[in-house]
Amino acid sequence: MASFKVDETRCIKCGMCVRDCAFKALKMANGGFPEMAKPESCMKCQHCLAVCPKGAVSLDGLSASESVETKGLELPSAEAAVNWMHVRRSTRQFRKDVDVDPAILDKVLKALANSPTGCNARSLTFTCYPNRVSMDEFRAKFIKTIECHRDGNRLLPRWLAVPAIKMRRGGEDVFFRGASGLLIISSDETSPQVATPLEDVAAAATYFEFLAGAHGIATCWCGFLKMVQGEIPELLERTAGLRPATPFYAMLFGVPAIRYPRGVQRDGYAKIVYR
Repeated sequence: MASFKVDETRCIKCGMCVRDCAFKALKMANGGFPEMAKPESCMKCQHCLAVCPKGAVSLDGLSASESVETKGLELPSAEAAVNWMHVRRSTRQFRKDVDVDPAILDKVLKALANSPTGCNARSLTFTCYPNRVSMDEFRAKFIKTIECHRDGNRLLPRWLAVPAIKMRRGGEDVFFRGASGLLIISSDETSPQVATPLEDVAAAATYFEFLAGAHGIATCWCGFLKMVQGEIPELLERTAGLRPATPFYAMLFGVPAIRYPRGVQRDGYAKIVYR
């Protein structure tokens, strides 16, 4: 149950927190101050804390005074956001001599916890392999799982078997592109509060791409890992401790070994329909 408190010395009884509560968990009490009416309905979105003009609200021990103030806050301009959409790239060439700064990576992952989730479920897990040592260990488990996989007499498809053999022999790393890091974003499919697990994962992956890029970290959506998981359901259970049915997506990351001096031209690629 959520714990809702109001500093009555600061509250001006404007009712903004009550009006902005999507699930009607709050109400105005007889004294004119807001109070929690239906704690079981509170989704802990913290809108009440964020909307209060005087910072009088606290929720579950989180005080408005410790939140980021929007007034004067530096944010990307509309033009900067559009520019980023034009120049963002999926990087497949990473430097092999350096890892991502762990302090920067930790900052990005902590900020990533603010990515949206359906019904504010907040049931995401970020399983991170932050450097080349941990990635090499993951690659070794990955190859071992493929080699140990048995599914009757069915052979693995060529698109999987051939690059796996090359990778085991020290050849090209088609699956992970030689990235120094890997982030697996997963959602808890067993939680009754999780309404949109796949969407939550996709949103977090998108925000990770944006946040990583803003800190000079190159990324690439790792669709290959999902494809291999489709062929070998026990893959992530053996390599990362995830259940076979757990919704996930993976992002490669590292220090870029290449720079793109310009963006691409895709404004006309999407079909736009106005009704």
